[in-house]
Amino acid sequence: MKVKLMILASTLQWIMSCAVGTPFQKNSKIDESVLKPETLVTVALTEVDISGSYSVKSVFWDRVGSVRSSLESNPGFLGGSIRREIFGSRAWTMTIWKDEQSLENFVESREHERAMKEGGPAVRKAKFYRGKKMWKEIPIPWDLAEQLIDEEGRVE
Repeated sequence: MKVKLMILASTLQWIMSCAVGTPFQKNSKIDESVLKPETLVTVALTEVDISGSYSVKSVFWDRVGSVRSSLESNPGFLGGSIRREIFGSRAWTMTIWKDEQSLENFVESREHERAMKEGGPAVRKAKFYRGKKMWKEIPIPWDLAEQLIDEEGRVE
């Protein structure tokens, strides 16, 4: 009986950590001819742990959707992906930018500010990573993205 309970607990823990993500989508407006494989690009990774009522979480996901819809209109945006736990409370974003200034302009944009203000109450914990990678390394596999966030990211 003890072994069965341990197997059940392990299985439930595994199921709770299963995640689904969108495929990495390149910005349809970028001129890839200027992106050589060795071109350094700016990588922004986030991990959030959300909580709260259904309505609080709904506002968070609505704002994620509106930011995602606006990404291609941001100069310097090269591509991105979103991932979330199926039954858990964690979610991740990966966005790739031409340079640090393009990312900063996005972070300070009206749509992102709105998302932070309105969706923020659902965020229990957030971690962020920014770094440089070569274009040929993009997209970053999610296991590596999580490792970068854990080892080199900052917590807010």
